Amino acid sequence: MATRNTEVFNLRCSGEFMAAITEAAARKNLTQSEFARRAIAQHIERTGVKPPQAPRTRKSR
Repeated sequence: MATRNTEVFNLRCSGEFMAAITEAAARKNLTQSEFARRAIAQHIERTGVKPPQAPRTRKSR
């Protein structure tokens, strides 16, 4: 059985930043959460830390 995302991470940002996330996610046909998870995972990997494999969501396929 696949693991689900159950932890919540809140991010404070400007309206302009949120609009950019929304637009970028829409262009990739992803939810805002999935877009943010992928972006954060890429930066974690760049620091030399391997993030856990994220469960697949409907829009991440």
